[in-house]
Amino acid sequence: LKREELCIKNRLLSIWEDSLFVEEIQKEHPNLPLFANLRNGLWYVPPGTPTCYFKSTDGHFGNWKFSSTRLNMHVAKMALKSGGCLIVDTTRKGWIYSDTIQTHIHDV
Repeated sequence: LKREELCIKNRLLSIWEDSLFVEEIQKEHPNLPLFANLRNGLWYVPPGTPTCYFKSTDGHFGNWKFSSTRLNMHVAKMALKSGGCLIVDTTRKGWIYSDTIQTHIHDV
């Protein structure tokens, strides 16, 4: 079964199904801007979708360096203006949130 899950056809089918899920969520929240995390989110959004850049290691315990290349101020401004935003990222099977989302982005 594991080998079957890893074949190209099944991986592409999974990406397509996940992109349909993103589309469905976006339709449920039409006033929230959509961003794709450049690390893993571009597969699941339409071309031309705005991007952001969150890296999972930022903010981990003991990693206190500040990255000026990953400020994502445009995301913060749009989220403030719109009352939130949608960020598409991926995680490994079985995880609820990607490490990036869990470390950096919280529900308010």
